[in-house]
Amino acid sequence: MFTNRILTFAIYFSTGFFIPVLSRFLMKFYPCSMHSYFGDILKFCFNKNKHKVKHNSNKFNLLKKQYFYNRLLWGFGYLLLFSTLEYLTPIYINKSYPLYLLFIILFLLGFSANIDSKCRLIPDIITFPLLMIAIFASVYSTENKIFSPIFISSFDSIFSAIAGYLLCFTLALMFYFKNPYSFGGGDVKLISAISAFIGIINLSWILIFSFLFSIIFLIIKKEKYLALAPLVFYSFIIWLFLKIFFNI
Repeated sequence: MFTNRILTFAIYFSTGFFIPVLSRFLMKFYPCSMHSYFGDILKFCFNKNKHKVKHNSNKFNLLKKQYFYNRLLWGFGYLLLFSTLEYLTPIYINKSYPLYLLFIILFLLGFSANIDSKCRLIPDIITFPLLMIAIFASVYSTENKIFSPIFISSFDSIFSAIAGYLLCFTLALMFYFKNPYSFGGGDVKLISAISAFIGIINLSWILIFSFLFSIIFLIIKKEKYLALAPLVFYSFIIWLFLKIFFNI
């Protein structure tokens, strides 16, 4: 029993710890469209001319330390998040709820947040699987009659995915002439995928929390543009716990 718990905690920690690593690997192949991504990876893996560059500068060593600390932060963050959800799910959600699907969605959201914060881009290789898993989770819950605070039916999931896409696309058109970079295609697809998982009504909470986070970060960082995926990721976690405890 103790060994199983240690192994579980190690998996939770590794999930977050390797998100920055996977993000760096994925960023080698931008723009990362679905049709070109795997081909680019194969070219990279079988390229015999690739070589490693040695870096010995103090600045590079400092960046390596910061990168390692960042990985530790992600690792312990996901360890705490997944362990808490594992404890709360049988009590507040449902003993039969497919928790692993929620973990995969949180992993992909964190993955997209890490990449978007670095490059202001969310690749299709993340948003499309996220959408498919969200719809599968709703279908699974519907077929097995699993009712929980975060449950929506398969019909609501598909409807919400379309409505979320149209909503974000409309917002992108409204802000385009003022700021063409306010919304990107990846942002629209990310919102659509989240809407498919939690429903269009709950999506309003995510957008409200994201708006509040954007104000805070704009004041603190004093940046003109912000990546949307990190804001959505933080907002989704806050909404998830509020939904579990208070059923907002």
